[in-house]
Amino acid sequence: MRRLGLSALTASVLVVLGVSVTLIGCAPNSDSATRKKRIVLLNNTASPFWDAARAGIKQAVEDFGLEESGYTAAMDANDGTETGQIEKLRQYASKSDIAAVIISPISSSSPAIAEELQKLKDKGVLIGCFDSDLTEDGRSIREFYVGTNNVQGGKVLGTAARNIQPGGGAYAQFVGTDSQQNARERMDGFTAAVGDNYKELARRLDDADRSRARDNVRYVIDKFDELNILVGIWSYNAPAIVDVVEEKGIGDKVKVVTFDAEQLAIQQMEAGKIDAMVVQNPFGMGYESVRYAFAKLTGESETISEMFPNMGEDGGEILDTGLKVVVPDSGSPLKPEMFEEFGEGVEFLSISQFKEWLDEYGLTSS
Repeated sequence: MRRLGLSALTASVLVVLGVSVTLIGCAPNSDSATRKKRIVLLNNTASPFWDAARAGIKQAVEDFGLEESGYTAAMDANDGTETGQIEKLRQYASKSDIAAVIISPISSSSPAIAEELQKLKDKGVLIGCFDSDLTEDGRSIREFYVGTNNVQGGKVLGTAARNIQPGGGAYAQFVGTDSQQNARERMDGFTAAVGDNYKELARRLDDADRSRARDNVRYVIDKFDELNILVGIWSYNAPAIVDVVEEKGIGDKVKVVTFDAEQLAIQQMEAGKIDAMVVQNPFGMGYESVRYAFAKLTGESETISEMFPNMGEDGGEILDTGLKVVVPDSGSPLKPEMFEEFGEGVEFLSISQFKEWLDEYGLTSS
């Protein structure tokens, strides 16, 4: 067998390496050609509330065949800070596979969040909002909003409180932050609905810190002797309120009304510790957000018209996913007719009926 000289051997190795380098260099182009386009739903903070929204996203991906069309959709979790959302948006701007960003803004009026969303929009990324909207100044950036009518939601909860504690009272409201549109609108809606016979004693913010949420309840209970209604605005506020009410032994003195239905809150209502819950539809928020984004990205004009028949008109870009008033199985003074003024978008259920609804979708909370 003929031996190769050193120069010939070196040349052969270089040729092989050259082929390898060429093949490696081709790989990214091949990957980018097959990479799926992403629809991202960016939430505001970690919470079991979003589990139902994730289930809705997953269902929409299956129902509308996103994978087969070269798309995917998923939720990305924020850390509960404005800085965290801004950093996430900047990361998306550096990616070539982001087709749509649908955000629940931690601050509805943040110029920095609006600026990053505008940059994404300028790159051709579809922008929407879910769960909480931008203020009017920023709504020209996003194309649509899917979620609760939060003013009405607050009024529904206030109506429940007024009928549970008739004749007047004093209340405190608890929430993560009042910089988010849904928080302000729910609290203001509650105040409008209960009316002048009910005195607001405090609005306590916890920045999505659950320990601080409980501390806020302790502070209010210790400070105000006349307090008889406790109002939870974000999902985790309900368990925080119940924990402290039990700790203080004042369950017979105060009424507890809350938004949303974490798994623990459901158990607490079954145990008679929550008087009413106004429950949103995060499953629908996730599902309908993906449905619209996919239709828009793929040119499905019939779906777009069905979902937003009045698009282009004032408020025509808003899709209300509805509310449920949930009460204990027995002993509640609340009746369906008390909520008729709010129309078909508000459904009245016992806690057992609500759990049956959850079971239909394999959910444990909403």
